[in-house]
Amino acid sequence: MNYLNESFKDDIKKYPKYQEMIKQMQKEVDEFASSFHDDPNINSEWGHYYFCNNDGGRLIFDLNKPHSHVCEVCHKEFKSEIYDGVWVYFYRNTAILTAWKAACLYKALADKKYLEITKTILSFYADNYKKIKIHNKERQVFDTYEEMTWGCGRILPQGLNESIICIRMISALEIIKDDLDKEYLDELYFKMFREMFYLLKPQVNQIHNIRCWNNSAIGVMGLFFNDLEMINFAFNGPYNIRRQLREGVTSNHFWYEGSIHYNFFTLEGVINLCLFAKLYNYDFGEELEIVHQMFIEAYHYAFNNGFFPNPNDGWPSINLKTYDYIYQIAMKVFGEDDIVGQILKNILANPLARTTLPLSKPYYYNNEIAFERLLLNSSVDFTKYQVVKQETKNYETSQFGLLRNNEYNLFLKYGLNGPSHAHPDIMNIEIMHKDKMISRDMSNPGYQSKLYKEWFKKTISHNTVCCNGLDQEKRSPGVCLRYDNNHIEAYSENVYPGVNYKREIDIANNVLKDTFVVTSKDEVTSDFAFHLEADIIIENKLDLKKANLGFKENGYEHIIDCHKYVGGLNSLDLNLKQGDYKYKLNIDLKDKELYICKTMDNPVSSTRTSLIIRSKGTNANYQMILEV
Repeated sequence: MNYLNESFKDDIKKYPKYQEMIKQMQKEVDEFASSFHDDPNINSEWGHYYFCNNDGGRLIFDLNKPHSHVCEVCHKEFKSEIYDGVWVYFYRNTAILTAWKAACLYKALADKKYLEITKTILSFYADNYKKIKIHNKERQVFDTYEEMTWGCGRILPQGLNESIICIRMISALEIIKDDLDKEYLDELYFKMFREMFYLLKPQVNQIHNIRCWNNSAIGVMGLFFNDLEMINFAFNGPYNIRRQLREGVTSNHFWYEGSIHYNFFTLEGVINLCLFAKLYNYDFGEELEIVHQMFIEAYHYAFNNGFFPNPNDGWPSINLKTYDYIYQIAMKVFGEDDIVGQILKNILANPLARTTLPLSKPYYYNNEIAFERLLLNSSVDFTKYQVVKQETKNYETSQFGLLRNNEYNLFLKYGLNGPSHAHPDIMNIEIMHKDKMISRDMSNPGYQSKLYKEWFKKTISHNTVCCNGLDQEKRSPGVCLRYDNNHIEAYSENVYPGVNYKREIDIANNVLKDTFVVTSKDEVTSDFAFHLEADIIIENKLDLKKANLGFKENGYEHIIDCHKYVGGLNSLDLNLKQGDYKYKLNIDLKDKELYICKTMDNPVSSTRTSLIIRSKGTNANYQMILEV
């Protein structure tokens, strides 16, 4: 099997969209290459710094403005040494992507200019690799591999980022390898890629998504250069890729960290190694089937409209098309006729728009055609496919369940498999009606954003119960007591010390019933939070009085425009409107207080209406009934 299809050049002539994409890539590559310049004396900074503290919006990377960084939401300009260092991070990512695109253009157009662009960029980083300081995202600098702490890079600020660009470099070389002499490849190997191995090897020290990327980069380098030490480390070392998959993937074929994004992020690294193993006829092992099943299951835990639930760390409003570029690599590995190939065709047939990623961005033409599609599957006719119906499942070892019927999709997260990338929101729910979200998890902005720590990673910002104004403490699994396609009941013990949760949800036709029971040894103030999407309007004229929830931290400081319902009813019907849809939300208020507030959405340029139902005592029974 070849990286590019044998009919690659003919495919471009056959499909007008590919011709347009090639022209756009020419323009981008020519522009960047004409002024390419980097300084090995400058260190890069972590991409997660590049977010606005005012609203969580990403700052705009402008190739021509290395010292000006503007928020995409509020348009405030930021200037600092750290932001300048993140600009270097994006510049170097762009440089490596440009080399990869130039390799593609050379094969598409037979113009040696693009071969030279690829060689020039890669040679620069090879010639200067050891001149760039070993550094990490904490801004520490080290002189030797022996002194460095975990997480270091050279070109970029993390071993993770170094692994990503390493795979892109090798992918570029794979495209043009027949046009490169041994002397040039040896220079790259000894000056840069062997050094990358020395850098990454000591960082592979546990089961984690980043170590999957490290292993994959080492394995891809090893296979390309026939370096048996690298190959053996990646496939048989102490924390090798096979072990990562055996121990890091649950029996439900989901990455243990419990994040949709990190599940795909892990798959992205792993599937690149799968691809190179196939290109070089190397036996990946029986763990390849784990990867295969992960791609299949990922399709089934999406909502009917193609969007994903969003537990734990990740990015907001992601959908299946966000990750179709990873499925493109999987199609190359498993084949067009395999179920994974058919799933990809189903994904692309969905009319929804692709939502993008703010960091580690893949390259797309018009946000429609993935670079990997052009490179790996240029001859595939994506209009001919078999329909793959999404299934309804409970992913018990992954700690979440899905319910579906003709009206609703509901997602419930009832536990965690550890602290990595976890949010304190056990028993959080997300609800979709038809193609509209009623309430979703906002995920988060970049990790260094002030609002990530103060709001997005707080219990009260999720659809669960917060006790005594504190974040939930539990980071371990819950228990599913009962499950079928229309019903789920789950239990979690000691969510806080001595406080237990049980949540039971039924969907029947157009009615969704939600019961949440909190029991505790001591009296607690428990706040049941339910956050409505920003475009949902409450149509009732309610008896409200301006109020204060009392708590001043753990996210409560960001709750605004708070009013208490003083109408006196023990059972309240709220009339909700969202576009053409109308709903009735019945809330049980016996022995409880209802607060209606405004809270931040993601991005915070819009706000959500949030319902907070408060109970005090040792036993609280919350109940909501949603009816279309």
